[in-house]
Amino acid sequence: YGPLGAPDATGVCVPAGFSARLLATTGQRVKGTDHVWHGAPDGGAVFGRANGGWIYVSNSELDGGRGGAGVLAFDARGEVEDAWRILAGTTWNCAGGATPWGTWLSCEEIDEGLVWECDPYRPGQGTARPALGRFKHEAAAVDPTTGDVYLTEDDYDGRFY
Repeated sequence: YGPLGAPDATGVCVPAGFSARLLATTGQRVKGTDHVWHGAPDGGAVFGRANGGWIYVSNSELDGGRGGAGVLAFDARGEVEDAWRILAGTTWNCAGGATPWGTWLSCEEIDEGLVWECDPYRPGQGTARPALGRFKHEAAAVDPTTGDVYLTEDDYDGRFY
């Protein structure tokens, strides 16, 4: 792509021909929507939409049941069309992972933390998946051929499952 240029108005350095724009700010309403963007944005993924647009999912790495995950929905031109919550009331949602069947796995990075499977295409509350263990989850990756889920543990002596 070439060397990075000087920081632009948003403070982001991009190569020539590229641009950056601010889409959401913690605690503020996402422009053009009624949704207030969550705090401590963390792990995320992108999902395609039937209209040619896409959905960006972002975890919220906050404590005390203030975590969860939110969505920015884009139209085919790349304009933010909507925003909503897909998980609330959880804690320290760090990384996670997209599944081949089109859901988001949001991982709680706390002792006894859970993995929550969320539908990114509509507002709602994820479903806890306790069979994926209760520990300080970091990330999840799904093998698209076998459906096996691989999980990492975020701790000084963390494990790979």
